[in-house]
Amino acid sequence: MHTPDELRHQLRQRARAARKALDDEVRAAAAAALPAILATLPAFAGAQRVGVYAAVASELSLEAVVATLRERGASVYLPHIENAAHMRFAPWHTGRRLLANRFGIPEPMVEAGELVGADDLDLVLLPLLAFDRQGGRLGSGAGFYDRALTFRLGRAAPPWLVGIGYACQQVEGIPLADWDVPLDAVATENELIPCRRS
Repeated sequence: MHTPDELRHQLRQRARAARKALDDEVRAAAAAALPAILATLPAFAGAQRVGVYAAVASELSLEAVVATLRERGASVYLPHIENAAHMRFAPWHTGRRLLANRFGIPEPMVEAGELVGADDLDLVLLPLLAFDRQGGRLGSGAGFYDRALTFRLGRAAPPWLVGIGYACQQVEGIPLADWDVPLDAVATENELIPCRRS
């Protein structure tokens, strides 16, 4: 019998391997399909301040989504890690230089006064390693998103929280810890999944 932590570790490993095994053609097709999938979510269509991520490793790219958001005049924000435990979001304008943080994740170069909390956003698109259809999400394990979004444990959207991943990253169920913030939906290359955890 595995402990919840052991199970989470195994689910992360399996989902990471499945994501990594996808070929470039599948990745490109998935990224191209994503804007139309997200457009079926009213919260996406109406969002003016949207948190996104700059894909690293084998994460599903949001380039086409960001282009769609900018075309309609929405403001785009990237996660910005301020210290060992705290993450806020930095405005990301066209042409603004990105610099890799200590985890190798690109962040906009901004002044501290430009950073905003997740509670100032309408929608946050979250990267993930594994997800279930009830809103469970496993990230890389550092907990930055869960800490930044703790306020959503006690209140409804906004911001809407939408996990982004390939269909192959879906698992049957994720054992959530008390601090894990459930997703409102997941978008894959195939579908938008509304999430409801009982």
